[in-house]
Amino acid sequence: MSNHRFFGVLALAVACGLSSAQDQKPEPPKAVQPGGVAPKAGTGGNSWFPVTSRDLGTYYGQGDATGVFTFKNPTDKAVVWSTLSGSCQCAKVTIRVGGRVYELSSKPNPNRLTRVTKVPGQPDQIEQVQQITIEAGQEGEVEAHLDMNGITGPKQAHLDVHTSDPALPQFKLNFNANGAQLFAISPNEVQLNKMTWSESREFTVTVTSPLQKDWKIVRMDDAKAFSATWEKVENNGVVSWVIKGKYGPVDGETGGGGVLKFTTDVQGGASFNVRVLAFVQGPLEVKPGAFLTLGLIRKGTSLKKEVVFEPNDGKDLQAVSLKFEKLTLGSEFISATSRKDGNKLVVELAVSDQAPAGLLKGDLVVELNHPLVKDKKIMFNGFIR
Repeated sequence: MSNHRFFGVLALAVACGLSSAQDQKPEPPKAVQPGGVAPKAGTGGNSWFPVTSRDLGTYYGQGDATGVFTFKNPTDKAVVWSTLSGSCQCAKVTIRVGGRVYELSSKPNPNRLTRVTKVPGQPDQIEQVQQITIEAGQEGEVEAHLDMNGITGPKQAHLDVHTSDPALPQFKLNFNANGAQLFAISPNEVQLNKMTWSESREFTVTVTSPLQKDWKIVRMDDAKAFSATWEKVENNGVVSWVIKGKYGPVDGETGGGGVLKFTTDVQGGASFNVRVLAFVQGPLEVKPGAFLTLGLIRKGTSLKKEVVFEPNDGKDLQAVSLKFEKLTLGSEFISATSRKDGNKLVVELAVSDQAPAGLLKGDLVVELNHPLVKDKKIMFNGFIR
């Protein structure tokens, strides 16, 4: 290898753009990820690679599109590939040659080429390297990957290679895949807007499958605070499912909707999600909040601060007890009282003018008569100086 007059440069440039390329490959395609359509044949070729362009197939919102480019060093000398550089976050490449395995990925560290050595019964040994040597007549393969999770539409990438082979100093490998919808959900997202914890809201969603005319919903995974039924509707031989759901009441202070997962008989058990958004007010609102800032208190002066509890469900809210925890000064210097202001419960915290200088910190625990919210903890701090 030291007799070579120069080293080639191998550059990986992954371009996450749109492509409508329709490629062919001569040999039968490999099996693809569940839910994908088999890749098409490949085209192109040069003295190293019989195929330089591949269509990796169609994927329905998930899966890792994979294509293999075989190669052979046609020269009678060793050829070096070196200095790999990546430019995108959507692809990775594995190079296998002479029993060695190299990986190049833009995640998590871009432009990092590693050699991976597998030892039985031990973790893989990963070593960062700067170059790959292909001996005379040696055969290998470049395995290209495209992440198709959440992709709708075409996606393409390419691998540019500069080599020390004077007969072919540069060549390009192209690979692309298409992301398609397995299910069409309308509306795409359910918005229930603002609601209280004790309310329930109903919604309707219609789902079709562009891939399959007749199909079934097999089950729905359990989802907290949700219930749903679904009905099959057929129109001109095309099946759609109407999902009628209900959200609430929730059993906590707040909630924010959720995701319903449905399993079908499409593609051997493919699933789809119905996302439901809601802003749920808890049984009561606390103002200014669960943290109370007392600020700077001048020594020899008193201070009073109020916390207001307002129920959202019409309850006659009362304070059963008020107690302090984790105080940094004596309890004789701080007190709490409660009173009603219409439907609101007002808790007043008072700092005595006899309080000594120093940090004032603690928790005020308000025990309530509410059937759901048994107590609320108000943290507070300040400084007496």
